[in-house]
Amino acid sequence: MPFTQKIQAKTEEYIKTASKAERKEIGQFFTPAPIADYMASFSEFQHESVRILDPGAGCGILTAAIVDFLLTRNVKCFEIDLYENNATVIPLLERNLQFMQEQLRTKNVQMVFDIHEKNFIVENHFAWTGMLPFEKYDIVISNPPYKKIGKDSAESVIMQDIVYGQPNLYFLFMAMGARLLKAGGEFIYIVPRSFSSGLYFSAFRKWFFSELRITNLHLFSSREAVGGKQDSILQETVILRAVKTSFSQAKIEITESTDGLDMQKMKRYFVRYNTCVKDGEHAFLYLPTSEQDAQVLDFINHWSASLPTLGFRMKTGKLVDFREREWLCQSPSDNALPLLWPYNLDGMRIKFPVQTQGKPQYLKDDSRTKRLQMDRGNYLLLKRFTSKEEKRRLQCTLLFDEDFAGFDSISTENHLNYIVKTNGSMRPEEMYGLFVLLNSSYLDRYFRILNGSTQVNATEINAMPFPPIESIHEMGLRAMQYDDLTESICDTILEEQFMPQQLRRAI
Repeated sequence: MPFTQKIQAKTEEYIKTASKAERKEIGQFFTPAPIADYMASFSEFQHESVRILDPGAGCGILTAAIVDFLLTRNVKCFEIDLYENNATVIPLLERNLQFMQEQLRTKNVQMVFDIHEKNFIVENHFAWTGMLPFEKYDIVISNPPYKKIGKDSAESVIMQDIVYGQPNLYFLFMAMGARLLKAGGEFIYIVPRSFSSGLYFSAFRKWFFSELRITNLHLFSSREAVGGKQDSILQETVILRAVKTSFSQAKIEITESTDGLDMQKMKRYFVRYNTCVKDGEHAFLYLPTSEQDAQVLDFINHWSASLPTLGFRMKTGKLVDFREREWLCQSPSDNALPLLWPYNLDGMRIKFPVQTQGKPQYLKDDSRTKRLQMDRGNYLLLKRFTSKEEKRRLQCTLLFDEDFAGFDSISTENHLNYIVKTNGSMRPEEMYGLFVLLNSSYLDRYFRILNGSTQVNATEINAMPFPPIESIHEMGLRAMQYDDLTESICDTILEEQFMPQQLRRAI
């Protein structure tokens, strides 16, 4: 029986004794045996002796999987370091490793292991700062803890050069694991996909892309596929293999499975490295789920402008309702101004007022609310949040200056984003041109590939590629001829502007 199956059975016994709430508190989610085996199969290691690191080892199933796999490659000597500081699981981890060691001895295979009952990040503090030699391992394989920590925690302070905003242990485990690899070493992790975009992870991504080259990505079509019977995973999850090298990588192999417990049922395709990995100020990792996705990425990424370089910027709505309740009111008055919520977005145009329970439509006009106000003008509004069931992530609406002609100012609630011209007022053709882009299926698909969540962040939209302003004007003038700009009409206008006929059919 493979080691992974034996340890899977022991893990299920352990889970019955440890509450789900207790494991969630420390960010502990176990890897099902089929996924552990599949992760191990990414390895291309070829030598007889190997040094392996398993941080956040849990019951040791990833160590078991990589040992099982490397035995088929005739590895004869294993030297393994495991980090686990959860006292309740360490006795089981020790028994599992001892069992493996004894079984390997009967096959004349040597296995030396060391379980470090310590904080992985803190213990390797000096390796991160470069004060001690740090390139130790041929392979690092991990399902790291998923847990938010404070910016003043020991881990955040040690790795402060890649921390921005709210840190999470999982990406610090990724960085430290990569740091401890030898040149040419293999990095195999299963992690949430949230690190692939967003401002909080930008410093980490820039560092990671400079140190390693991604060779393989595995995507799961559903969150339930990853956790198995014992865990419910709320984050979309990916398996990532990378190599510690500075050499250019031509392509990334991408696989995708619907059922995480049957890894044989999967799609497989190859995507150019530069299609998936985008360097730059923020750096992004795109996760296309098909060759058509890759074509959309290549098509849009050939645009060289962005909203800020074109003279626009997306910002987040100014008012957080629970913090400003004293200034909210239900009815118009001499000292009240319109307050826009996502509920006011009605297709192309604003619907106001909308009677929704608990969502007052007006803000008191007071010197103390000036910080929450914006000049009446021409804007594009986008929802910050959509539900998983909704067809589109990018939901855009036109807001014209004359829509609120009786007011000098308006306000926007924090669940909205808005695009403003940084100097002067947006011209109608600019508004309509940007609407065509944002309301097209192409940019919506692009954003879904970039961001697996239902949140539309201003940082990501401001970093997305946009075409030249002349093209935006031309599309806007055509769009102004329509009374209703559906997604299909927006697609047609965009295609006629940029795409040869054969590319339209391919995408």
